[in-house]
Amino acid sequence: MPEPNPIPGLSSRPMNGGAGGAFARRLVEADVNPRGAEDSKLGGGGLRVGLAVRGSEVPPGIPTRLARPGGPSHGGFGRRGRKRGASVGGTGHAAMAAGGREHSLREELTCAICCELFSQPVMLDCMHHYCKACIQRYWASGPRVASCPQCRRQFPRPTFRTHHLLAGLVEKVRLCGSQEHRHQVQKRLEEALQAHQKEMEKFLQQKRAVQGDICSLTKASGELNFKIRAEFTRLHQILEEEERAVLAELGKEEEQALARLHGDVHQLEEGMAVLRRDTERLEQTLSNMEEVSLLEVESLDIRPSVSVKPSPAFDLQHFWDSHGGPLQYIFWRQMLQSICPVPASLTFDPESAHPNLVFSRDLTAVTERERAQPVPRSPRRFQQCVNVMASRTFDCGQHYWEVWVGNKTKWDLGVAAETVNRAEKVKLCPENGYWTLRLRNKTEYWATATPWVRLFPQQPPRKVGVFLDCQEGTVAFFDAKDMSHLFTFHEVSAERYCPFFSTCFSDGRDNVEPMRICHLAL
Repeated sequence: MPEPNPIPGLSSRPMNGGAGGAFARRLVEADVNPRGAEDSKLGGGGLRVGLAVRGSEVPPGIPTRLARPGGPSHGGFGRRGRKRGASVGGTGHAAMAAGGREHSLREELTCAICCELFSQPVMLDCMHHYCKACIQRYWASGPRVASCPQCRRQFPRPTFRTHHLLAGLVEKVRLCGSQEHRHQVQKRLEEALQAHQKEMEKFLQQKRAVQGDICSLTKASGELNFKIRAEFTRLHQILEEEERAVLAELGKEEEQALARLHGDVHQLEEGMAVLRRDTERLEQTLSNMEEVSLLEVESLDIRPSVSVKPSPAFDLQHFWDSHGGPLQYIFWRQMLQSICPVPASLTFDPESAHPNLVFSRDLTAVTERERAQPVPRSPRRFQQCVNVMASRTFDCGQHYWEVWVGNKTKWDLGVAAETVNRAEKVKLCPENGYWTLRLRNKTEYWATATPWVRLFPQQPPRKVGVFLDCQEGTVAFFDAKDMSHLFTFHEVSAERYCPFFSTCFSDGRDNVEPMRICHLAL
């Protein structure tokens, strides 16, 4: 039998993606044969497997699942066999809904005759689908009048239409079921699994790193808490000791003054008693003047029999002034003796200074000049840059000093190893023995680490504090106004350390302000 032309209006291109036979049937019903769509809806669908037909009409070779008792008496259905008022389509849809989860797309694309995936699927006028060879074999071995094996609709002429869209869908399903395709899918899934496992391992590593940071932060916070409490405990101890000493001295002086004053009161009371007795005797003699002879009166001792040495008046104002002075200042001076580290009283070392640098008489201020000064040669002198060292070096302990930079537009300061190269122009970095802060272009603050680190202080520091801890190997910088932290170098190592300063070139009048080493005023 020659194969009829494809259904007009349908593309012969295979469908992309999986879809069930019901989807293909609805597509054809809506676009090609509305009447057939209604028939299919009533008949339960052309692709559904396992529908009943009359056993007497089953040709030889038809699977038994199509040979179940049919007809009206057995619940079989079709356009002719449908009972009045019975919702045949509803029964089919209910059965499909009940077992829909168990019916895979492969089952939807299975021929009802051979129970295999469609091979060259064709569609009858009743909208049911079969393999081309299966329906031809069924009609060749069946009754004279061609009919549908499922709905038993008879056709005067045994015709069908090739369903290219369904054929493409079947090929997709057949390809998905192949071993090669399964291997490819399995390979992609394994690769995706490995990628997810790698990503999971990366997340776990990041989590462990964050948890390590949490532990380190907790430990560091505990150590800092202990250190801060210890420092304040020491300060509290100093204040308490000073308080006890001052109060003890005050109590001692009060006790001595009160003892002296109470002694004066007792002496005065004794004198008053003697005078009271003499007064009574004189009054008695005076009242008996007529009876007392003049000789007796002359012999009486009428002078006071007691004398009290005048005591100097108590100087209360002096007592108050000696203990009511500027107590906080006095105590602060006492606390300075316990401060560690004690602010270093540094001065510049002229022998290490570049020839263009000039100093104040006390060697605490330095300014760059355009012309070099006549200075003696020295291996300690910087030859290429306007640098200078302090006169002191350190090899142990903790040390702190402050440097006034004011409104200078550029400068360098910090710590340098005593053995740095002073004859050549070198980069300021830890590898060359420098741990410094620098200002450039009025607002650019840098820590000369490796690599350099840009700093953003809340306000331009006018006075910079430098803290060197030789034991810990750190150099820290602070804004001395509020002691806000600027930067800290770690793993600092040298045999001897020396405070380092550079005024940088003046550039006319933009950078002429002196750099000063500050000495604590108290």
